[in-house]
Amino acid sequence: MSARNVSYFFIIAIASVFVLWVGKDFLIPLVFALFLWFIMKNIKLLINRIPLASKWLPEWVKNIFSFLVILIVINFVINLVYVNFKMLANSIEDYTNKFDTIIQNLNEQFNVDVMATLIIYYEEIDLKSFFLPLFNYSTGIIGTIFIVFVYTIFIVLEEPSFRSKLRKVFPENYDFEETFKLFKKVDLSIAKYLGLKTLICLLTGVLSYFVLLLTGVDFPVFWAFIIFLFNYIPILGSYIATFIPFVFSLLQFGSFGPALLVLFSIGTIQVVIGNFIDPKLMSNHVNLSPLVIILSLSFWGAIWGIIGMFLSVPLMIILVIAFSKIPRLRPIAIMMSKDGNLD
Repeated sequence: MSARNVSYFFIIAIASVFVLWVGKDFLIPLVFALFLWFIMKNIKLLINRIPLASKWLPEWVKNIFSFLVILIVINFVINLVYVNFKMLANSIEDYTNKFDTIIQNLNEQFNVDVMATLIIYYEEIDLKSFFLPLFNYSTGIIGTIFIVFVYTIFIVLEEPSFRSKLRKVFPENYDFEETFKLFKKVDLSIAKYLGLKTLICLLTGVLSYFVLLLTGVDFPVFWAFIIFLFNYIPILGSYIATFIPFVFSLLQFGSFGPALLVLFSIGTIQVVIGNFIDPKLMSNHVNLSPLVIILSLSFWGAIWGIIGMFLSVPLMIILVIAFSKIPRLRPIAIMMSKDGNLD
């Protein structure tokens, strides 16, 4: 690259970051709508594998069925979060009292001034002021979900004409085929990543559910769902998913014994799956350098918050595939890949 091209690249990069940050309220629902459309498309592919379904079922019936499946799943998740946040808010006084007891016991046992400082600091914090905003935030998400659904519907309506529009954009047959291959490669890569990642997260969540159930932790289904959800976040997600049930079990039981058992059991599940099962399943389907993954986690987290962390890997997969097809940006794609092999 010449100095001028490098300057143009950095100007475009800075402008893109600015647009992503300023327009996040518009772009985040749009990205989620694209993912919902992508999931609907794959549900339709599963329907087409049923004998006679691809031939006899109209496309609009498949669209409605796949949309209803997604709607049922999202409705279940919203109800799960809503009910459990409400129960947590109602029980917060009990957990507050137990937390006071834990702090006092530690202070008496170790006779350390830090404990007294923690008590003073803690008395300035109202746990209700922490949980109730989360409860209100969870209910406010419903409006965003409605916008996502509206975007998804219009994307589905645009889908039948996409290929013909693409043909008109690229009248040359070679350019059209190459562009279409690019979309197919992105489609396949994201499908494999999301499918395998969901399987890994589901396995982690189910095993953690049995641990929470056997140890008597309240709301085991809810915490198992939180573990399932946070494991979508690369690297940091497994630590957060292990720490949250540990803290809650500490507040629930008021002692370190059961809480440490929860920490050790769920931590063991995370270590085994994260170090043995995850690499075996994902190694050939996520062509990203570990450094790029952690940097993208920080980058998207800084721009779009926790939602950006969830989306960081799929977005970087798309970026690497796109860069690999642009000659001037292909060296960047090679550096971002795991082993330099883009094919």
